[in-house]
Amino acid sequence: MPQNAQDIFSLSRDEIIHVQDQGVRRMMALCEKGHLYYQKIFSERGLDFSDIKTTEDLERVPLTSKQDYMTVPDEFVLNLPDGTLAEKLIYNMLYTTGTTTGRPTPFYNTAHDYFATLMISKRVADMAGLTPEDTIANTYPLTTVPHLTFFAAFWYATVTGARFVSTLTGTPNPEFPVTHSSRHAARMVETSKATVLWGIPSFLRRLLTLAEEMGLDYHRIRLAAVAGEPCSQGLRDDLILRLKRLGAVNPHVNNRFGFTEISTVLVECDEKGEGGFHNPAPDHFFLEVVDPETGKRINDGQPGNLAVTHLNRRGTVLLRYLTGDIVVLSHETCPFCGRRTTRVVSQPFRKSDLIKFKGTLINPKPLVSALSGLGDVEEFQVVFTKQNPEDALSPDHLQIHIAAKMPDDRLVERVTALCLQTVEMRPEVVFVGKDEIFNPDKGFKSKRVVDLRHV
Repeated sequence: MPQNAQDIFSLSRDEIIHVQDQGVRRMMALCEKGHLYYQKIFSERGLDFSDIKTTEDLERVPLTSKQDYMTVPDEFVLNLPDGTLAEKLIYNMLYTTGTTTGRPTPFYNTAHDYFATLMISKRVADMAGLTPEDTIANTYPLTTVPHLTFFAAFWYATVTGARFVSTLTGTPNPEFPVTHSSRHAARMVETSKATVLWGIPSFLRRLLTLAEEMGLDYHRIRLAAVAGEPCSQGLRDDLILRLKRLGAVNPHVNNRFGFTEISTVLVECDEKGEGGFHNPAPDHFFLEVVDPETGKRINDGQPGNLAVTHLNRRGTVLLRYLTGDIVVLSHETCPFCGRRTTRVVSQPFRKSDLIKFKGTLINPKPLVSALSGLGDVEEFQVVFTKQNPEDALSPDHLQIHIAAKMPDDRLVERVTALCLQTVEMRPEVVFVGKDEIFNPDKGFKSKRVVDLRHV
């Protein structure tokens, strides 16, 4: 096993595979000893844990769906009566899949897992370029359901030695008034002398717009570390432009792709994001792209469903767990940083992102990306509706809701042209107030695409 946080990046591809194969055998032994769900599944399928010795053998293991996990989450927690205190003690608990549907699923971390998370956070912090001289302003909201991104900022500051301030945005709680407004958060970024903004890209975009209105000085900001939703090139460019208007000299955006089931993020190594999202912990989780129907692995360069297998956990343990994301993987050495770990080299998306409109299945993400690059647009929303909302049989209709300081015909023409280029649809452009689209004091994610046809 690697002796320190960065040793994994010095290994050859064959050495990484050797470490991962060791992890597979370790987890098979632990699951055979104390994992109720996989004990049942292996027994039903006539599988023997001892036969799964390498990452290649994992292809014989059935896929685990989100529904499998959501139905019996406690059966995914290892029960190791003879384990060490660190292996048995539940250190913290986050919630994952189902949080948007009202059925949040607990994800348990033992002390063993938490220490591992801190080590992996050190790797991510180094790749993102964080230093002890930084001050991180965490703009992720305080929510009722504990989520990874809110706590992760503190972990990165802890392992780096950076200063840390939380703006404590979030929906107000009348009984416990601890959250702040977005205006207060914007002011805190300035007064804390923050050098790093940590948050959801759409919220940061709105925060920077507000900071401009307030005349704030963000000249110290050098980095915006974003995660929680896709950050297109257009949105990346827009964030950089807004930071420069606030005084930042040479800011850049570090985009990350993460989910609670790995307790960390895949991270970019270069300022433009051209190297893709690197796996910072191939010794702790194994990534593969699969066909969800057959479970067969899909080759590099081809899109498929992302599956993750834990290689060194003691709390919640998942094998070949389908995250719901469709990605493209690469095992080639990164041409930008030289690391040999697995990379996601596409923008992740989900099948649910695709929308059937006028009889055609379209992906609205390219349109969202294009609209994100319009610097004179404060907020926008793509709305799929009916020409007559009261008539279910009425033809489909596309509206683009725009909030802008200067709403005029020229902006209508630009928005219309972008729609025709990206989704080959002519929209109706509707000017609205920015809070009608996204009020950061009532929600922490903007809803860029809305389908009103089935409401």
